[in-house]
Amino acid sequence: MSKLTEAEIAARLAGAKGWERHGDMLIRSWQFPSFRRAIEFVNSVSVLAERFDHYPQIHVLFRDVQLEVSTHDVGGLTERDFALISELAAIPTDR
Repeated sequence: MSKLTEAEIAARLAGAKGWERHGDMLIRSWQFPSFRRAIEFVNSVSVLAERFDHYPQIHVLFRDVQLEVSTHDVGGLTERDFALISELAAIPTDR
């Protein structure tokens, strides 16, 4: 898998609601009404990550969850990263 060009990243990021680019990572944060709900979200993320065989960095601080997505073995962002964050959008966050 090869890294995306700057133009490809900009085009894909424009359609990635809530995600920001920080260097070679895509980052997004969520705040949930409870710790339990935050962990339920993380569990849903883990199922998706296993299916994609692509694992984000997950940070949990009480009700706050932050995901960092990157393809470390190629040293940048790839189509795989954007495919994962697209699927992550389907995980309910308002329960």
